[in-house]
Amino acid sequence: MMDDKIRRKIAEAAAKEKAWNVDDVRVDEVERLRRPRCSFYTAANTAAPLSYVRNYALFNEEVTPAGDGKVVAHILDKCSKGASANWWAEIIARFYNDLGNGQVLVDENTRPDIVRKLSQAGKDFARPVLDRKKQSVRFLLLNRETYVVYRVETERKGSGPVEVSKTELLAP
Repeated sequence: MMDDKIRRKIAEAAAKEKAWNVDDVRVDEVERLRRPRCSFYTAANTAAPLSYVRNYALFNEEVTPAGDGKVVAHILDKCSKGASANWWAEIIARFYNDLGNGQVLVDENTRPDIVRKLSQAGKDFARPVLDRKKQSVRFLLLNRETYVVYRVETERKGSGPVEVSKTELLAP
C-alpha cells in the first residue's frame, strides 16, 4: 500500500513534467513490477479527457520518469538483480520513450488474437528472452493505438545506455 507522501511525490513529478495541476493527478502503483528497494507507478490526469499514462520509478527517494537509454540503464542498474525477462521487457517498454509504452506480449495468453494473426501471417510468437551476460532482451510489443506489433531488441554495452531497436512485425 502506497503512502500519501509517495503518492504526492509522484503526483508532483508528473504535474511538473506535464504542466498538470497536482491535485488532478491519479497515481497507482504497478505492484507486479516491485523489486527490493524499487517501486513503479503510473500517473494520469483525471481532469484531461485524453490523459496518457506516465511511468515513474522510485528508489532511494529518487523519482525517475521515462526517458532515453540512459534512464533505462539507470533503472536496470538499481532494480534488475534477479529479475525475469518479462520484467526487463516491461521496464524497457514503459521507460524508453521511443517505444510508446505499448503492451509487452509475455505469453500466448496475453493477446490470443495477436498470436492468431501472427500465425496467419506465417510468423512465430516469441516470449521475452533475456541474455544477462550481454544485458540484452528481445520481446514482442503491441502498440495499442495502431495495432502494430514490433519485435524489440535491446542491448547494453558495458555500463553505457540501453540501445533499443524495433522492427515492425505485424501491421493491421
